[in-house]
Amino acid sequence: MYSIEFAPHAEKFLKKLNKNEADIILNKIYSIRENPFRFLERLKGEKLWKLRIMKFRAEMDVLVSANRIIVLTIGHRKNIYDKH
Repeated sequence: MYSIEFAPHAEKFLKKLNKNEADIILNKIYSIRENPFRFLERLKGEKLWKLRIMKFRAEMDVLVSANRIIVLTIGHRKNIYDKH
């Protein structure tokens, strides 16, 4: 089972959301701990992964050797990729 860690930017975004949306996002992220690669898609041209959650996307790094998933950013699907 993989452990989940959140980068400060991802935590900040979750705190801005209403409780219902934040709970849905957190439940989805924690549900992938057993088999993350079943749900994740590779970001093109990068070594990061994305997870679709309703109208949101979560970018994450998966450290297989350490069994860790680091959630780097979470944002709305139309502007999550703007900073790359």
